[in-house]
Amino acid sequence: MHFAKHTLAIVAATTACSFTPAMAQDSTTIPVVIKATTASYWQAVFDGAQHAADKLGIQIEELGPANETQVAEQIGIMENLTSRTPPAIVLAPVSNDALAGPVESATAAGIPVIIIDSGVDTDQYASLIATDNFAAGQRAGHALATCMERTQGEAAGQVAYLRANPNGESLVSRDEGFLDAISQYPDIEVVDNRVANNDTAKAMNDTLDLLNRYPDLNGVFADNQLMGDGAGTAFAEQGVGDDVCLVAFDSSELEVDFLRQGVIDSLVVQDPYMMGYAGIWFAHAAQEGVALPRSVDTGVHVADTETVDQPEFSGLLDPDQRKLTPYLGTSADLQE
Repeated sequence: MHFAKHTLAIVAATTACSFTPAMAQDSTTIPVVIKATTASYWQAVFDGAQHAADKLGIQIEELGPANETQVAEQIGIMENLTSRTPPAIVLAPVSNDALAGPVESATAAGIPVIIIDSGVDTDQYASLIATDNFAAGQRAGHALATCMERTQGEAAGQVAYLRANPNGESLVSRDEGFLDAISQYPDIEVVDNRVANNDTAKAMNDTLDLLNRYPDLNGVFADNQLMGDGAGTAFAEQGVGDDVCLVAFDSSELEVDFLRQGVIDSLVVQDPYMMGYAGIWFAHAAQEGVALPRSVDTGVHVADTETVDQPEFSGLLDPDQRKLTPYLGTSADLQE
């Protein structure tokens, strides 16, 4: 996936100028449909969306299936919303192909749809706000190789990876990016991968099995928050953090604790708060007829044990510490 370089705040400023005080007090409710209500990553999306709604003087409705594997449930939510004709919808699709039809139906019904987090197999939406997951997966692969080189003197050996969901566009792109990066290290061999269906307990058990099945395993990549929680728990239980490198995605409280302890070597951190925040601004703008950028890359950052407590990561790792400042064309707005 390729993203145009657009500035969120430029569009936000444009939309802000387009709203009258009466619009700011509009009582309309914008639904925010996420992938999994059980994951803290998505709570950060809701937090950002609520912050934007508070600024605009509108309401949001928090919706989504319990698990990212529940495709039919999310389709049902979208069908129900389309029949209700809300002013706009913010959607993180659990499946790029299965949600294409519901997105097209909503758009045909005159409802602007803002896609966040993951792409969808249609161009019938207002804007896409997401991580460039292929590039993020590449950063994870390079981080794992760097850890292996640091711990054993060379980027060589066996690695495996945990997949949360084989159907979501963001996760598929992320895994492909990881494999692309690893392929650049001829002495690293990918020996296995497991699909844990976004289940933390299964991710833990899969990790334990990988560590047992491959006694010479040198590294593991966990491709989302729940996979990171499970893999980190397994690493902590087995006490292998000093010998086997673990790179995970996102930033739950448990993952950050494991990072500080050195159980997880690196976290590849997205910006779910900004996806929710910008998603609501864009949704409100779209319903008022504001032209939006086709896609916006919200960025990705890599935190390790030495940098986890630096100010630039505080708001990314803990949404409660997020402080938004005017966007100036740098990463300044992501630092606090």
